[in-house]
Order: sequence, then C-alpha cells, then structure tokens
Amino acid sequence: KFRKMSRRWGSCSATGVITLNTKLMQLKEEFIVYVVVHELAHLVHMNHSKKFHQLVDRYLPDSKKLRNELKNIHIQAV
Repeated sequence: KFRKMSRRWGSCSATGVITLNTKLMQLKEEFIVYVVVHELAHLVHMNHSKKFHQLVDRYLPDSKKLRNELKNIHIQAV
C-alpha cells in the first residue's frame, strides 16, 4: 500500500501488508531501495534483531550508513 504518513517511511503489518510513505518519491533512489528492502526483510523477521539486520545487509551492504542518513531526513520537511 501507499499512503501519506507523518512519522514513518514504511511499515509491515503482522499480516505481511507493507505500507510505504508517498513522500518516499521525493527521496534519492538509494533511500527508497533501503526502505523497500527493510520492509521486505520484515516478512522474514518481524523485529529488528541481529538476524533482521544481517538479512538487510546481505542485499544492501551499506544499509547502516543509509539508515543513519535516513534518520536525519525529516518527513515533514520533504
């Protein structure tokens, strides 16, 4: 799903429904890819455990850098 969200770039429900913030379209492609991979990883690990981050890192070796940069982008300002 796509919707306007004020606090998150994306989410994954317990039933596996991924919702992406419509404001993602205003970001660089690398951040969009990070959010999509992050949410898809939740289909395997519904938490932010070490195994979750290892899975994300498998597809995006620079995920930690991207995650930290994304934290500094305020949704309201985009």
